[in-house]
Amino acid sequence: MGEDDPAMELFEDFHTLAPLLQQLDQRDRLILQMRFGQEWTQAEIGAELGISQMQVSRLPSRTLARLRAGMLTV
Repeated sequence: MGEDDPAMELFEDFHTLAPLLQQLDQRDRLILQMRFGQEWTQAEIGAELGISQMQVSRLPSRTLARLRAGMLTV
């Protein structure tokens, strides 16, 4: 009998997430990359992009909510 492979579930999640990320605009992808990939602070991202730290706080939350909803509908 085969068992569930956790790596397969992760692969499926990435496979589902990739097209959703491609649908984001460039700024949203860049903010996610800076915040979670490069671990920049909100203040650093805001300074780099010329937006307030408050905007940086709101944008990833909204973007992640959209991605989460997209993952649940697939």
